[in-house]
Amino acid sequence: MDYKVVVPPLGESVVEGTIVKWLKKEGEQVKIDDPLVEIMTDKINVEIPSPHNGVMKKHLVPIDTVVQIGAEIAIMEIEGVASASKAFQILPESGVEQIPQEQDVKAPPEEFIGTVAHHEQMGIHADRDAIEAGIKAAKSSPVVRRLAREHFIDLRLVRGTGHNGRVSKEDVVKYINSRHQVDKKKPDFVWPDAEPEDIVPITGIRKVIADHMVKSAFTIPHVTTFDECDMSKLIVWRKEYVDKIEKMHGVRITFLPFMVKAIIFAAKDFPWINSIYEKDNLHVKKYFNIGMAVARNNSLIVPVIKHCEQKSILQIAKEMRELADKANADKLSMAEITGGTFSITNAGVMGALGSTPIIAHPQVAILGVHKIVEKPVVRDGQIVIRPILNFGLSFDHRVVDGGYAVQFLRKMIEFMEDPDSWLLGVV
Repeated sequence: MDYKVVVPPLGESVVEGTIVKWLKKEGEQVKIDDPLVEIMTDKINVEIPSPHNGVMKKHLVPIDTVVQIGAEIAIMEIEGVASASKAFQILPESGVEQIPQEQDVKAPPEEFIGTVAHHEQMGIHADRDAIEAGIKAAKSSPVVRRLAREHFIDLRLVRGTGHNGRVSKEDVVKYINSRHQVDKKKPDFVWPDAEPEDIVPITGIRKVIADHMVKSAFTIPHVTTFDECDMSKLIVWRKEYVDKIEKMHGVRITFLPFMVKAIIFAAKDFPWINSIYEKDNLHVKKYFNIGMAVARNNSLIVPVIKHCEQKSILQIAKEMRELADKANADKLSMAEITGGTFSITNAGVMGALGSTPIIAHPQVAILGVHKIVEKPVVRDGQIVIRPILNFGLSFDHRVVDGGYAVQFLRKMIEFMEDPDSWLLGVV
């Protein structure tokens, strides 16, 4: 019997993904739990497993295609299952099959981007209908066609290096760059008006991250407050115990797990900091799922340490290390990057002294951590040198007032500056 494979839910706030690779060819045998297709989102690449034995009958969508959640992407032939008229959904984590509701899955828009006037100003004179005819005539993916429309390129003029002359994204980028090259030996040569440049298409993960950042920045009224933390006592404590702890427990503790605990303690007096704002309702969480931003090759992912309020500093440190390793190896599961209630981003490891981090929608706050710098400060009327860390707390001003956020950050720093009052109970 024929069953339609549809794009499953891919995580919070994810509405689409891109087909990266078909892992089962048409006509290939499929066993239960075999990965069928790899789909890229702004968060992770997800391999969708098969819940049944069967045969991959037909791919409905080519690679490099952007697909919406619920879109039909393939047909499988499966023996001994009920009705063939219903599609099944494969959940990335459980492999459980679901019958989705009927919905209209719209194809990505195919209209031209930009205007004729704009392109004529660039010296590119072309007839719109002729360009469109050339785009449709060439063998190419939706991503390539979209790029061609953005730059008014007749794909019949581009030499395709793919299978059977298929035009790839790299072919189009090469063609775009070649339009700016000139032969200086020709007598009528004049230098172009434009300065030299590289044209880098913003696609894939980078494009989705860009869209999400715009949504967060323009949906949430961001305000950032800064405060300084004297790290003297915590540095002394860590230096004394870090090697012993690593030898006994196999984990080298950084300062981030201490910050997680300080956030939890401070939020007891300021609970709205640990919230989700959705549909005019503030969901104040009584558990702490702390997201930790990890940079990977010009992209960012935020693994989440679940229920930090129930864990020791050692447990948090170990999970942070494991999740960071998974993030760098692109091995995170969907469960490990969703469900966050508060986030931390550490720009200090790159040497930053200050930043205004963007909140991870729909959370209401994010803590920016910066480089520890020795600075002159006044203590008991004397100028002394102390290791100072500058925190930046960005908060959603729709639901969190400035005074509330400032007091929360100051309370958190008080815990950081006086670790002896609480450390023994949470290590």
